Amino acid sequence: MILRVSALTVAVLCLFVHDAGTYPSGAPEATCGDMVPRHGSFVPQTDPSPFSVSPSAFEVASGNRTRLMLSSRPGVSYAGFMLQAHSPLFPGEVMGTFTNLPDLAKAINCGNNFQNTATQKNRMLKKSLEFEWEAPAEYEGPIVFNATFVQDGATFWVGVESDPVQIVKRSIDDRGRPGGISTTRSPIRMSTIADYTPQAEGKASKGSDPIYEGCNTVKSCFGFPDNCVSTKSCTLLSTILVKGDRYEFELMGVPNDNKRPKYVALGLSDDTFMADDSVMECVADGGNKVDVFMSYNIPDGKNNQRLNELNDKLNLLSSRYDNGKLYCKFSRDTVTTVKGKRYDLANDEYYLLLAAGTSLKDNGARVGWHDIARLSTGSPRQLAEVGAVSGSSDLLYRLHGAFMIAAWIGCASIGILMARYFKLTWVGRKIMGKDLWFVWHRIFMVLTWILTCSGFVIIFVQIQDWYSETSNPHAVLGCITTGLAFIQPFGAALRPSPDSPKRPIFNWLHWLVGNFAHILAIVTIFFSVKLSKAELPEWTDWILVSYVTFHVFMHLIFSIVSCFSERQWEKRVNDFPMKEMATSRSPLHSMDRKRDAPHSCFRKFLLTIYLIVIIAIVAALIAIVVLAPIEEHWAFKEAKKIIMKD
Repeated sequence: MILRVSALTVAVLCLFVHDAGTYPSGAPEATCGDMVPRHGSFVPQTDPSPFSVSPSAFEVASGNRTRLMLSSRPGVSYAGFMLQAHSPLFPGEVMGTFTNLPDLAKAINCGNNFQNTATQKNRMLKKSLEFEWEAPAEYEGPIVFNATFVQDGATFWVGVESDPVQIVKRSIDDRGRPGGISTTRSPIRMSTIADYTPQAEGKASKGSDPIYEGCNTVKSCFGFPDNCVSTKSCTLLSTILVKGDRYEFELMGVPNDNKRPKYVALGLSDDTFMADDSVMECVADGGNKVDVFMSYNIPDGKNNQRLNELNDKLNLLSSRYDNGKLYCKFSRDTVTTVKGKRYDLANDEYYLLLAAGTSLKDNGARVGWHDIARLSTGSPRQLAEVGAVSGSSDLLYRLHGAFMIAAWIGCASIGILMARYFKLTWVGRKIMGKDLWFVWHRIFMVLTWILTCSGFVIIFVQIQDWYSETSNPHAVLGCITTGLAFIQPFGAALRPSPDSPKRPIFNWLHWLVGNFAHILAIVTIFFSVKLSKAELPEWTDWILVSYVTFHVFMHLIFSIVSCFSERQWEKRVNDFPMKEMATSRSPLHSMDRKRDAPHSCFRKFLLTIYLIVIIAIVAALIAIVVLAPIEEHWAFKEAKKIIMKD
């Protein structure tokens, strides 16, 4: 009796489990009408679906094809599905034909039409599948893709709809051709499937590149500079598309500032730094051929190693190198092992590291320095997740630039001016026993020191390593400038007394180090305009030239005013550091210090003008740095429109 009960229980359970599970070979034709799985007494879920249907185009010509994607949220998979296209004009009718299906899917016939419904082949878990659908030849009007997703036998969603897609009349030019694929979201232009071919430089804008089609709806796109995907103006671009059990990547680099990419590389990393990472490279061989390689970022963060034994894990699909524009398309296995580390693209999350450079090392055996650009995503993500990808924060880069501009164009310029021309102004006015000019000089130079040291620390916190573009000495000059600025206040603290015979030597050294550091800092800022990460417009140079011109002009005016003061007093006024370098112990000097030198009011007026202009220049430069790329900012665009109207 016990055996009978047990056998009966097992039989019932097996029947229940079979009935509750997904159909192993796909949805039966009996579900064509309502698309509801026949899973016993279970009913569809009412909470929002974690799955979605995303067409690549919102307008398709009749008889032509478009792509669409069945996607899932990170950490969620579906075992079964059913997909149809419906028209609100013909309720109950299934529209169109599925013409190209992924390996895990098949087409079935619903009603009298052929292959108008897609469903799964087996119970294998799926995260993202791409389909190709052909619109009816004689239909015009809206259609909506409708899907059922089955997570398990008891959990499924029915009626998951896409955004409407408009089927429009096919153009006369396309009627003699086989159906093309539409992936654009703008008014339709028909085209057949073809490998990507870069436009010749100067013949088309970056926005015309077909690589942007389907970005963040069918495939994920990540590019440089930030927000370039939406404007279709990327210097570097990577795309990721899931196709069955393989991941399809595209990499593109275009010439920028006369820099032509020799390679574009995409790394998969556990952090935002280039160390212990799996890397995929698209490399130009010197001609028009582009190869794809697997490589590895060595943990020291400074070297990359080509892994030729793993190149079979990549399958090059298409590539081009034309007029300096590099493009390649390849697929990669879902799971690979690199240097003993397992990379599971379907289940693990990774930071994306995108880089490009103009040179190769070891006769092309290794990629060179990423002197075009290097950036990482702001957070790790699953590669199957379709959506906009944002880069890591540039806040510290922006603060570094703002601090250095405020320090050297602002504070240092004013502090040096005060020491050079205002020693005999505000005579007798003291703060804590110190002459007023000296107090202001000290305040501005201390601010210069604080801002410089802070900016120096900030940039190394951001990049975590030494970074210097090979053709740009900005980093080297910046380190020298910071070193000179760092030692200057310590030297000032050790200055001899005014009547010491060593005081002239101190004056010379203090003047020399301070002025050399200031000149070097301005030169360093000029070089920063060309840095790819700075994203500064070329006309920033003209603002810097204006500053230098104004600064030199004002020094000339102050010098002329000082000469007139000397003649009026009929003696030399100890107003220049060069004069004090010789001596500061003259009895006339002590007597002169009891009152202001002639023309002090005019000097104060000139100082006011100088302060206003310098503050305006500093504010403008900081705004350009902080809001970079400033030309993409809405306020700049609006201001430009107003100016153009005038």
